[in-house]
Amino acid sequence: MELRNLFKLGALASALALAGCGGDININTGGETVEVPAPTPTPDPDTKTPQEEAYEGFAQKSTTFGMIDGKEVWELTGTLAPATGAATGGQDGADITLGDDVVWLLDGPVVVGGDNESSVNLTIEPGTKILGGSDSYLVISRGSTIMADGTAEAPIVFTSVEAGLGQPGKAGQWGGLVILGNAPVNTCPNLDDCAASFEVGNYSYGGNNSEDNSGSLTYVRVEFGGFKINDTQEMNGISFGGVGSGTQVSYIQVHENNDDGVEFWGGNVSISNVVLTNNFDDSLDWTNGWQGSAQHVYIRQKDNGSNRGIEADSNSSAEAVPQSNPTLANFTIEVANGTNAGGDDVEGILLRKGTAVNAYNMLVKGDVDSGECLEIDGDNTVVTAQDGNLNMSHSIIDCVEPFKNQKVDADDGYELAYDVEAWFMGQQGNLAVASDLDGYMPNASSPALSGGQADLGNMDARLEDAQYIGAFDGSNDWTQGWTTDIHGDTPAPAPELEALNACPVGTTADAVTEGLYKNANVSLVCTLSGTYTSDVTLLAGSNVLYKVDGGAVIFGGDNTDSAKLNIQAGVNLFATDNSYIAVSRGSQIYAKGSAERPIVMTSQNDVIAGAEGSRGQWGGLVLLGNGLVNTCPDASSCSASFEVGDFPYGGDNNQDSSGQLSYVVVKYAGFKVNDTQEMNGISFAGVGSGTMVDHIQVHANGDDGVEFWGGAVNLKYVYLTHNFDDSLDWTNGWTGKVQYLHVQHQDNAANRGIEADSNSSAEAMPQSNPTLSNVTIEVGAGTNSGGDDAEGILLRKGTAAMLANVLVKGKDGSGECLEIDGDNTVATAQAGNLVMTHSVIDCAEPFKNQSISAEDGYTVAYDVEAWFTGQTGNGTAAVSLTDGIPATDDAALMGTGTDMSSDSFFDATDYIGAFDGSNDWRQGWTYTPGS
Repeated sequence: MELRNLFKLGALASALALAGCGGDININTGGETVEVPAPTPTPDPDTKTPQEEAYEGFAQKSTTFGMIDGKEVWELTGTLAPATGAATGGQDGADITLGDDVVWLLDGPVVVGGDNESSVNLTIEPGTKILGGSDSYLVISRGSTIMADGTAEAPIVFTSVEAGLGQPGKAGQWGGLVILGNAPVNTCPNLDDCAASFEVGNYSYGGNNSEDNSGSLTYVRVEFGGFKINDTQEMNGISFGGVGSGTQVSYIQVHENNDDGVEFWGGNVSISNVVLTNNFDDSLDWTNGWQGSAQHVYIRQKDNGSNRGIEADSNSSAEAVPQSNPTLANFTIEVANGTNAGGDDVEGILLRKGTAVNAYNMLVKGDVDSGECLEIDGDNTVVTAQDGNLNMSHSIIDCVEPFKNQKVDADDGYELAYDVEAWFMGQQGNLAVASDLDGYMPNASSPALSGGQADLGNMDARLEDAQYIGAFDGSNDWTQGWTTDIHGDTPAPAPELEALNACPVGTTADAVTEGLYKNANVSLVCTLSGTYTSDVTLLAGSNVLYKVDGGAVIFGGDNTDSAKLNIQAGVNLFATDNSYIAVSRGSQIYAKGSAERPIVMTSQNDVIAGAEGSRGQWGGLVLLGNGLVNTCPDASSCSASFEVGDFPYGGDNNQDSSGQLSYVVVKYAGFKVNDTQEMNGISFAGVGSGTMVDHIQVHANGDDGVEFWGGAVNLKYVYLTHNFDDSLDWTNGWTGKVQYLHVQHQDNAANRGIEADSNSSAEAMPQSNPTLSNVTIEVGAGTNSGGDDAEGILLRKGTAAMLANVLVKGKDGSGECLEIDGDNTVATAQAGNLVMTHSVIDCAEPFKNQSISAEDGYTVAYDVEAWFTGQTGNGTAAVSLTDGIPATDDAALMGTGTDMSSDSFFDATDYIGAFDGSNDWRQGWTYTPGS
C-alpha cells in the first residue's frame, strides 16, 4: 500500500518548544555566544481566551500547528469522557461541543464515551472542520451520541491534515468516522448479550435495541479517509456498526475514501440524500443483518479506481438472523471503467451471501469498459430471490454488460444456476434501456422521469414519495452548495504559508542576523544535529529555514530506536559544508512536497545573501534499508558498510519501506570524502520497494546525482541536472524500476548519464536487473575536471537490465552514447538478460564496442551497434529537442515507443523519451539550471 503518513500521531502530538520564558537566552552558534534580550512580558496567564475557557477541559491547543483557515488548531486525543467540574462553553457534564471558531485535529483514535458507560453527547457546530492525521479516526461508542448538524451553506467537514493545509487531498490520508450502536447484528447468537468486535480497535457494537439512537448527521462531508489497516483492509469513510433507527442521517457525502464509502454492519439506521464519489472499493456496502433504508443516493465511481457501487451481504450462514433486508429507493449509480489497483473490475450492484432487499426506482448506468451492472451470487441469495424476498422494480439498467448470471460451479460451491436478466426483467416496471441523462440529471425525454414507483411513502413509512427512477427528478439538484468535486468545482489554491513563532520539537533555534539570508522574511532558523531516536516533524512557514549542522544528522539507530523525519510541503532546508542526512535501517523519512510547494534541500551558500550555491557544498541525503544487496553472502545477517560513515545497510527484505520522497529538490551536495570519492545527491542503499519516490530533482552534485546499492526501490519523474560524475548509477543488485527520467549534462562538467554495474563477480546475487522506461539523456560536450568524458550509458560488471523508450542525444564533442563493458556484461547480453528496445541514439559517437584486451582482462569482443540495432524498435536518428522536449509530431519519437504497462508500476505510453511533446512534468516544482 501506498504510504500516506505525512504526520505520524506522535509527531502530531509533539509540541513546538518555545525557546524560553523570562530572562536572557544564550544561544551557542558554534563560534560565538549571542545574547538575546528577554522577551516582552506576556499578559497575565490567568486571563484566558474564549477558546481556552471553552475547550481546555477536554482538548489542548496545538503547538504543532499555528493557524489554519485563520483559526487556532485544537487537538483531540484518547477518550472523551464526562466532566465533573463546572460547565464551560465547550463542556457541560456529559455534553461536549466542538465549535466552528477553531479547527479540530484528531490525534490518533479519538473515542467518544465508554462502551455503554461514561456516555458522552458530542455536538459539532455547522461549518466546523475536523482534520485527521495518518492513523486518526473518530469513534462514537455504544450509548454515546454525535449531533453533527451542518447546513447546506455551512457543512461540517471531516478531512485530512494534508487537505486542511492546502495540499492535495488523497484517499487514505486518515481513517474515518465510526458510529457504534446497540441494534441487532446477525453475528451475535444472543442479542441480549451482544458485543460484536469492530474491525479496527476491537470496539464493541450490537445489541437488542432496533430503535437505538446514536445521534444525527446532517450536511456532513467525509473526505480522503481509509488508511490501511492490514494487507487486505482499509477503513471506510463512515462505518455504522449496529446503529439503530433512532439515528438520523441525511445529506452526507463520502469522497475519495480508500475502501468503502459507507458500510453497515447490521442495525436499522436509515439514510437519505447521500453522495458517494470516487471511493476505491464499494461505494455502499451492507452485511450482518442491516434492515434500514436508503433513499436518494448518488454514486459516482472513478475510472480504474473503484470496485462496486453496491456490495450487499447478509451472512455466509443462511441460519443467521436477522437477515439483511434493507429498503432502497431512488439510486443513481454511475459505473466507471476499468479495474482498480487491487485488480477489481468496476461494477454496479452485487447481491450475495443471502441478502434480501426491496429496491425501487434504481438507475444503473455503465460505460464502455464497465463490468457487470447487476449480479446475484451464491445459492443462499438465489433461494432468497426464489422465495420472493429479493426484489427490484421500476428500475433501469443502462449498461454494455447489464447482467451476470450465476452458474453451477463446484469450485465456488454453487449448485444452483440463476438467470439474473430474467429475474430483473420479470419484475414490474423494469427496463434495460438508454437512461438519457445529462451528467447525472435525467433529460426531459428520459424514461427515468415517467417510470418510477408511485406511493413510496405508503409502502414504507421511512421513504418519501418520489415517482421517478434515479436520485434526481430532472429539475431539483439537492447536491448543490454542500458537496465537493461534482459541480466542476476545483480545489482552492493553497493558502499562503503562515509564519511560525517557534521551532519544532527536536530542533533548536539559531539567532538570526537581519539581512543574512536571501529571503528577507526569514526570522527563524531551526537546527537539526546529532542522532534522533524519536520522530521529528519539520513544518513549513513563511519565515523559517531549517539547518542541518554538525556532520551526519542521523535518524534512528540501526534497526533499533526507529525514528521518522516528517517534512511538510514547502519546507526549505540548508546544510553546512560537512553535514548530511542519513536515515538508518528501520527508520523512515516522509518528505511529501507538492508541485506548488516542493521541499528544497540545499547548501548554506545557496541561502546566504551575497553567496552562491555550487557543487560539493554539503553532503546529501542517504537512505539505508533492509533490501537485498549482492555484497552480502548471507542476506539474513547482512550489514554492508556505506561508503561514508560506515552506516550498515542491506538485508533480506526487498519490500522494505524507508518512507516517501515526493516533490523533493536536492541542490549543491556531494562534498569530497577522499581523493577519489564525493557524496551523491541521494543515495539509496538496500532500499526496498515499499519506499515511494516520485518527482525528485538532484542538481549540481559533486559526484553522482542518484545512486543505488542493491534494493528494489522504484522511482517516477526524476530530473537530474548538471551532476559532475554519473547522473544515475546502480550497483550491487538493484532490481527496481524507473519511469520518466530526464538527464541534462553541463558541458565540461559531467561523466555519464547512466553508469550501471552489478558486481565484479558473476556469482554475486542478486544480479542488478532494473527496468527503465521513458528516459531522455542529453549528453554534454567535453571532459570534466576529473578527466572523464561526457558520455551516455555504460553497462558493465555483469548488470542485466530492461531498457525501453530511451533517447540518448549527444553533441559535437560528446563521448560515446552507448557502451557495453566487460566479459560478464557481454555474457549477460548474449543470454538475453540485457535488453534495450524501442530506443533512439542521436550522437556523433553512438557506440563503443568491446575489444579483446589482455590488460583489461577482456577475452571477448562485442559489437554494441549490432546488439542495439538487432532489437525491436531501435534506431539512430536525428531529433530536435527544446529543453529536453520534442515536437508533438516528431516521427522518430512520437508513437514509436512500447507500452510497458503490463507491469502495473508503469503508465501506458507510446513514445520514446521522458516527454510526450506537450506535457512537461517538471513545471512548477523544479530548479531550472541557470535561473
